[in-house]
Amino acid sequence: MNKKALTLFMVLVLGFSYIFLLPEKCEASWLLERYLAQRGNNTVEKPVQPPTDPKNTAPAYPVPTNPDPQTPSMVLKDDATLMIDMVNNERIKNGLKPLEVLPALMKTAEDKSIDMVENNYFSHTSPTYGPFYSMVYSRGIRFRSVGENLAKARNTKTAFYLLMGSEPHKKNMLNPYFTHIGVGIVKDKYGVVVTQLFIAQ
Repeated sequence: MNKKALTLFMVLVLGFSYIFLLPEKCEASWLLERYLAQRGNNTVEKPVQPPTDPKNTAPAYPVPTNPDPQTPSMVLKDDATLMIDMVNNERIKNGLKPLEVLPALMKTAEDKSIDMVENNYFSHTSPTYGPFYSMVYSRGIRFRSVGENLAKARNTKTAFYLLMGSEPHKKNMLNPYFTHIGVGIVKDKYGVVVTQLFIAQ
């Protein structure tokens, strides 16, 4: 396999994992940016709208006849509680103290998940709030250490098992130094978008 083919393969594999799970530190975005820069293209081009025939009044793209009355960013508070229970049960099984829920951290995690859905991105750095650690600090939450896990999945339980199956995410959930947790889970058209925030105070 030549060097270009190997690079493309790595970008595709890492890019695929980047879509569904993001640990606190993820090199996939850096690798993808580097690959695109080497190709001389570091932006994603917008799709070109096909020309429309003035005689044809039909829309270029299908429009739903019954739009969903709910907003795309519906916060699932019961699912957040379920996620916290699953994380704490796993910590107890591993001889660790359960994490305390911090209301301000819950709100921050909710806002991050809403922001990802409404602004159509999936990253530790928000175009609205900046890096997750800055977002947490700007809310007046003081910490000695902070971590973030992100996931997209069909449902909350699946998101939890995906996170537990990934070593960097599992390390955040089972970090003995973390003391508090905040979880924000928001419904999107594909399932759920999950933000887990952890701090040590």
